Amino acid sequence: MTPTRSLFGRSSLLATRLLNENQLRHFTTYLRLLADDLDFLARLDEMKRSGREYEQVRRALVEVRSAVEGMRAHLSLPLEHAPSLKRRVTAVAEVWAVRVEELRSRQLKGYGEVHPEAAQRLDPLIDRVRRLLGVLASAAARLPEA
Repeated sequence: MTPTRSLFGRSSLLATRLLNENQLRHFTTYLRLLADDLDFLARLDEMKRSGREYEQVRRALVEVRSAVEGMRAHLSLPLEHAPSLKRRVTAVAEVWAVRVEELRSRQLKGYGEVHPEAAQRLDPLIDRVRRLLGVLASAAARLPEA
């Protein structure tokens, strides 16, 4: 079987068999955002502190970053390709739309007793943030790709 051209003009038999062009772009965007976030954390001044706990976090950051790079390489995704503003904003809005769900009152039980009025008072605020994240993602989706 002959390799086909990937989304970024590179030949990648694995990625083209496993993922379609939109999925490749999605992977590239999310892996790049994750790598950027991990790199940001690794550069924090607090990360330079001494102690076993800090060393464990530094080691875990390196391992996760290495796994992300390994996945990128395995799929032959380009290292230099930065997601467009459109994709970056959309991805951040989508990720946080999922994460904000963890703030709902029913999810707070793992952090201690939940006030009886929590659902009534907090969940509408969470609904608004989640809805606005959807608006942000939709608005970003209309941006040009460049």
